[in-house]
Amino acid sequence: MKVPFLMRKFFNRTIGVVEKSETAHPVAEDFLGLAMIYFRSMGVEPYESDKKPGLGFQLYLVFHIINMIFVWVSMMVFVFDSVCNDTSSDFLEVTIVMSYVTYGNVGVLKIIAIQLQKAKLTNLVRHLKCLLPPPIAKEQELYGVKHYLQRCRLISKRFICLFTTMLVTNSVSAIVQYVIQRWLLHVPNVEPNLPYVPIAPWSYRGTWRFLPTYLLQSIAAYTCTCGYIATDLMLFAVSLQVIMHFKTLARTLREFDVQNNRNKKLADNDLRKLRGLIACHIEILEVTNEMNDVFGVPLLLNFLNSTLLVCNVGFQLTIGIGLDFVGRQVLIIICALVEIYLICYFSQQLIDASNDISFAVYEMNWMEADPRFRKMLMLMSMRAQKPVRFKATIFLDISIETMSIFLKVSYRFFGAIRMMYQ
Repeated sequence: MKVPFLMRKFFNRTIGVVEKSETAHPVAEDFLGLAMIYFRSMGVEPYESDKKPGLGFQLYLVFHIINMIFVWVSMMVFVFDSVCNDTSSDFLEVTIVMSYVTYGNVGVLKIIAIQLQKAKLTNLVRHLKCLLPPPIAKEQELYGVKHYLQRCRLISKRFICLFTTMLVTNSVSAIVQYVIQRWLLHVPNVEPNLPYVPIAPWSYRGTWRFLPTYLLQSIAAYTCTCGYIATDLMLFAVSLQVIMHFKTLARTLREFDVQNNRNKKLADNDLRKLRGLIACHIEILEVTNEMNDVFGVPLLLNFLNSTLLVCNVGFQLTIGIGLDFVGRQVLIIICALVEIYLICYFSQQLIDASNDISFAVYEMNWMEADPRFRKMLMLMSMRAQKPVRFKATIFLDISIETMSIFLKVSYRFFGAIRMMYQ
């Protein structure tokens, strides 16, 4: 039986042996690399590291915060003014702006939630670094680190491409539409529009202020999108590492060569090995608890926001939205659905991987084992039958079935809004 690095470490700990690692390279950071790029691109350091952020980095974050407040206030003033004037011609535009407000609120709230959990996230990252094997070919092959890292990057990059397409489309469509009407179709008296909300504290039409105002709104949208992308990417990276550890542990249990219980020396050796595997299982479960503590609130925000977005955008598409808005809104609803699906998918993968521990225990040759060995296996199997999954705080346990529940609830809210409108 080939015992992976993590299992050997816990086995050695039980018998008082200290194993020296050949290198202390933080492999876990490779999984978190893409998430860190987006966090740092808006001036956020999600967890503590050896490199402290400088003054320029902090001022960059302050700029994003001030700009977000500025654009959010502009949107709320526009909505309030339109509702007070009660003009039916502005109703559709108000619903579109409200979808941007919802999207922006959740993006910012996810950033705040991560920052409030900075200490716990720091402990989680350190825990992941301790669990991952050193960059030694044989150790990484046992875990399949390369395979899971490639899988993490593949899913993350496609997720990034989708949200980036949505961001770019919504940010540049207004200026592209103006260029086409002005220079290709030669439409008279055409004026450029802002990408997200058609108001600003100053006069911008026909002046040099238009471009800075346009850029500020686009930067605010980028900040919100980074909050969305970075938090979800970090969640995907952590869950894939947990899945990797569960599957490695299950495989190790299946390959466990149980010795005959008549030989006390061999039986004691099996007990020491099993203690190491149980300690490994406990460590993985502790990581999952830390993961849900850190990402519980962002997960809840994801479901609340996606429900509102699907209802709002679906409502817009059924009441005669203009062609210039169709592509933008369709991308928003696709992003919301894909995000929820990926969360449900990874949670189901966690459920399956954690449940597989109990199956692996059952498939062991436990009939030939010492009675003490069988009792320990029974306790391990009982704990493994309680599956690990994403938990949106105390309100929602997530699985692939949650996706269908989400769609049903969204459709019911959509139907209610549509009936009220008619």
